[in-house]
Amino acid sequence: MRIKWKLTVASVKMYFRQREAIIWSILLPLFIVVLFSFVKFGGLGSIKLGVVNLAGNRGGRLLTTLTQVKTFKLSNGDQEDEMRALTKGDRDMVLVIPASYDPDSASAITAYADIQAKPQESQLAGLVLQRVLDEMTFSRSPRLSRMIVTTVAVKTRDLTYIDFLIPGVLAMSIMQMGIFGVAFGFVSLKKRGILRRLWVTPITPDDFIIAQVATRVLVLMLQIGIMVGVGILFLNLHFIGDIASLMFVGLLGAVVFLSFGFALAGISKSEDQVAPIANVVSLPMLLLSGVFFSRSNLPGFVHTITDYLPLTYLADGMRSIAIEGASLSQVIPQLIGLAVWSVVSVLIAVKLFRWE
Repeated sequence: MRIKWKLTVASVKMYFRQREAIIWSILLPLFIVVLFSFVKFGGLGSIKLGVVNLAGNRGGRLLTTLTQVKTFKLSNGDQEDEMRALTKGDRDMVLVIPASYDPDSASAITAYADIQAKPQESQLAGLVLQRVLDEMTFSRSPRLSRMIVTTVAVKTRDLTYIDFLIPGVLAMSIMQMGIFGVAFGFVSLKKRGILRRLWVTPITPDDFIIAQVATRVLVLMLQIGIMVGVGILFLNLHFIGDIASLMFVGLLGAVVFLSFGFALAGISKSEDQVAPIANVVSLPMLLLSGVFFSRSNLPGFVHTITDYLPLTYLADGMRSIAIEGASLSQVIPQLIGLAVWSVVSVLIAVKLFRWE
């Protein structure tokens, strides 16, 4: 027993002297729990309500009251834009305050929703709207007639979770290939001295890197084609975009994450060291950039931070092209974001990458 005890103590000491082991076994699971604590999976979450105020000042009080209802995530715009957003699935309901609206007289207010595609959201939004109108009416005078919310059923695009998921998974694959593929591969090559030996061969290191990057880009293009093809043929993916535009955005994202991979390969000395560092870089983006679920479930300050993550730009751009049919000119914000991250990541890679 004495020998077993000493061996156990020595084993524990050896284990905790490895910083990578501590990160993997203790800090990383805790990190994941903290990240998921920001996401509200239970319940419906907030309802995305678009409001079209055609009544001007007379509809101002109703609009102000609706902004204070926590159930609603409110947006205010003209009727054409809000109805287009409803059709695309960016709104759960659109409320139109008519030009004839008078808070002191009985009238009907029309709301539009896809009752079949989103029955829970439509029903709850209608009930909350009716309650808000009732409270406003009876607070002015109990003898005023009740204003009625009439919900008109509209047909929106019948998008499924697969439509949301596949572009996000493509963005995730680009990130994984760039960060993990390059970082692990080049750390292994450095550790075995292969990169150092290139200096004494006719092959220049630049040629070697270009070949490695070209290989990964080729695999990336093939992966996009296969994923979209399988989605359309077997998973009922509603792909209405341009495959060339999708690949262009994917290529720009690949520049960002390949550069991150080279940077991580530069600061890591072994595969054991690069693994936790790569996960610390990729996991927050993987969980919070809208790959597997909508970022609308995130609280405000976290949502704002994730707006500027490179994977968010990549996933949003690819999703807009794939299921909304957006052209490159319509995803300019995402392209600018990826371009900025490309410059930043390339500069970091140049600074940190080492051959030995």
